[in-house]
Amino acid sequence: MTLKIKLFAAAAQAIDSDHVRVACATPVTIPALKLLLIEQHPSLETILPYCRFAVDHEFISDDYAITADHELALIPPVSGG
Repeated sequence: MTLKIKLFAAAAQAIDSDHVRVACATPVTIPALKLLLIEQHPSLETILPYCRFAVDHEFISDDYAITADHELALIPPVSGG
């Protein structure tokens, strides 16, 4: 299965795109998905430890089982003023 992950801010800048597609077996957990992302896009390695994943517009825990039916987003830390 191929998952599409929306990217924002520094994550999007790291690969010069607002999304990425990752081929994997589903369901997949966040730790496994992070490893796949690093394999396919090594430039994300330094930012991934600081990012959170959102599924269907809600932040999730690392043990959440992601399936092909979910809308995924990778959210890096942000600051504002």
